Amino acid sequence: MRLPEPPTVVLKAALRARRRLLDAVDRGVPAEVALIDLSWGLQRTAVAGALVTSGLADALGERRRTPAELAAELGLDPDVTRRVLGAAEVARLLEWDGDGQARLTRTGAPLRRDHPASVASWMATQASPPVIRAYENLHVQLREGAEPSGIRRATDGSLWDYYTAHPDDGARFGEAMRELTRIDLAALAGGYPWPEEGVLCDVAGGIGTLLAAILERRPRLRGVLVDDPGVLGEAEGFLRSRGMADRIERRAGDLFGEIDASADVYVMKWILHDWSDRTCREILACVRATAPAGAKVVAIDQHLEPHRPSAVASIADVHMMAVCEGGRERNPQQVQALMRDAGWSPGGVHHVGLHMLVEGLA
Repeated sequence: MRLPEPPTVVLKAALRARRRLLDAVDRGVPAEVALIDLSWGLQRTAVAGALVTSGLADALGERRRTPAELAAELGLDPDVTRRVLGAAEVARLLEWDGDGQARLTRTGAPLRRDHPASVASWMATQASPPVIRAYENLHVQLREGAEPSGIRRATDGSLWDYYTAHPDDGARFGEAMRELTRIDLAALAGGYPWPEEGVLCDVAGGIGTLLAAILERRPRLRGVLVDDPGVLGEAEGFLRSRGMADRIERRAGDLFGEIDASADVYVMKWILHDWSDRTCREILACVRATAPAGAKVVAIDQHLEPHRPSAVASIADVHMMAVCEGGRERNPQQVQALMRDAGWSPGGVHHVGLHMLVEGLA
């Protein structure tokens, strides 16, 4: 059973209130102490990721258990298990009782894979070697520029090259993207004026999480899902489970080659922010080449104004720079300029959830 998604206004207000509370706490301690606490952020992420990849979070479930029990069940070192769980308690992911038993807190519970709002794969991805190594080069990017990316400087390849060479990590990354999509899924599917009928194409749409959610609200609308053949194979079972297999056509396509899909609307969620301006123009031109006259493209990304930091988008912007080739968050005008260069006429701009939806017209 899915937890209800909070309304956009509530989510944004909660983020602002959290920031104010953290600011108030920081004012109560010396600045150097607050900074030292901040310096342990990498360790907290690593501990959270380890709770996922080791199976500890799933083994805890909703129960209280001792480190010794968990280590014996999972084949882990008892001493290291106890120490990692201790660090997880400091990170507020666990709580201990007087008998030496631990259980996941409200914050730690989504590290379970069976949690209705699980972000287990996302946390494991953030704690993975390629992501951590990408940030080793942030100081180099500061001096030499955003490209090549941090991960290319560290591994001599792109993030996508890494996932091709490590398919298990690639599969985890795909699930991480689906976890993040589910957070804003209801808002994106219901808060934008998607057409009541016709054809909606999701370009590089994964297994069809967003596309299926939109079509559930538009019974006369049909879908086309474009992605890599391997991803489309994964999509088959998901779409059947949602009763969408007959309403959503699967088409293999390449963002940098050819897309063969005629539709009324093309949606591109979290695509453009992965790439440099030059590459974004190429991708948009590729979609424009298959779009019939009168079609629309809708690009979904974070909204970031150059001189107005955002609680979510500013951190995402640096992350895109570290792990993607020329990746960055943009404002609507920057996306519209890319669309114009690629043969689209800029359309409207909508804000839904934590995202902007920028339209281009063929």
